[in-house]
Amino acid sequence: MQREHAIVVGGSMAGLLAARVLTAHFERVTLVERDPFPTEPVFRPGVPQSPHLHVLWTRGREIVEALLPGLEDTLRTAGAEEVRVPADVLWLTSAGWRERFDVTRLLTFSRPLLDWAVRNRLTGPPDGARKPIDILDGHRVTGLVPRGRDVAGVVLGDEGELHADLVVDATGRGSRAPEWLARLGHPAPPETRVDPLLGYASRCYAIPPGFAPGWKALYIQADPPATRRTGGLFPQEGGRWICSLSGAGRDYGPAEETAFLEFAKGLRSPVLYEAIRDAEPLTPIVAFRRTANHRRHYDRLPSWPRGFVVTGDAACAFNPIYGQGMSVAAVAALTLDRCLRDARPGFERRFQRGAARSAAGAWLVATGEDLRYRETVAAPVRLRTRAINAYVDEVVATANVDPLVCERLVHVLALMAAPTSLFAPAVLARVAANRVRRPAPIPMPTRPS
Repeated sequence: MQREHAIVVGGSMAGLLAARVLTAHFERVTLVERDPFPTEPVFRPGVPQSPHLHVLWTRGREIVEALLPGLEDTLRTAGAEEVRVPADVLWLTSAGWRERFDVTRLLTFSRPLLDWAVRNRLTGPPDGARKPIDILDGHRVTGLVPRGRDVAGVVLGDEGELHADLVVDATGRGSRAPEWLARLGHPAPPETRVDPLLGYASRCYAIPPGFAPGWKALYIQADPPATRRTGGLFPQEGGRWICSLSGAGRDYGPAEETAFLEFAKGLRSPVLYEAIRDAEPLTPIVAFRRTANHRRHYDRLPSWPRGFVVTGDAACAFNPIYGQGMSVAAVAALTLDRCLRDARPGFERRFQRGAARSAAGAWLVATGEDLRYRETVAAPVRLRTRAINAYVDEVVATANVDPLVCERLVHVLALMAAPTSLFAPAVLARVAANRVRRPAPIPMPTRPS
């Protein structure tokens, strides 16, 4: 492959991080986005989930900081809050309240702030490890430029062709890559969908002056199949909370004022409702329902064009409630870098297979949880999945009271460890001991242990 020009289609976090990686391998990198990029940290249509609660788990945060050194300082200066997990989080799991162990940390911020900060770093003055990126915002890619059955660039609507040695599709859930591949003579990829029929609604509130309950963030999980509702309340820049309420099985988080508060009151604990009922709303309520887990198995195709790869939600999209998408995209960016450093032929196939492997753990976590709901639209649940879920229930209960098991579980959620680590002998022994003891559920903790 020649390495003169690379094109990234889509200005999502997956696209931004892919573009950053490509600057180390290509003389020129162009990012094409159909929406105009705002000059301030504000919402844009191309990221319809941006008004809702977002989490960049530990592994993702570490990768983004390594690719863009100093980004954390930029976010802190803009008002991002550090939250220790679960030490600063009042967390009601499916098995009860979790003790406030100190395992890892998150920076909490609005999605527009993160996107704005990353874009500014990518388009700012170049440094020794990064070349400048050409931005073509307000342009729509309508197809691929063929070179036989391979790819030689993109078609920009009626504006003509833009040629490149590599095209990266980071256009998210609405990706048209299957259609584009078909035009080149390649088969459509097999697809897997696990849809819990979940919808959520969010709004921001001003944190009341003097509010000091002993926690920074609040997370109340559903307990499927008995209950379907989840609520999160996390700090953001500007002295505000982002409150996201979700429900599976079509018990959607509502966008109407009175219904929003009633939904919050109907969570498994009233503590979130009590926090927001007298707080000042800062934004309208915004709803979102496109939450199915959707995987396109490009790694299984018998043929693949040279000069083209697919990354991020365009290949594997998760139910956003688990906060995994951006972190998985960051891991995929590292996979892209590693594959480009390998001089052997077949870079594109290696990347699709590597990206699929790197998303497998997060996929197992998200779909395993969503398959607990009776209403979930998916293939029949296998006995193996039921057995794993039963064991995970015991892990969650043990993690509520055991610091080692809590650390292992949080590391899986934060993409710092594979789900198989929960079957390590030390974890198995503690889970078995906890099941024998069956300690009484702990009361709602109010301050860190």
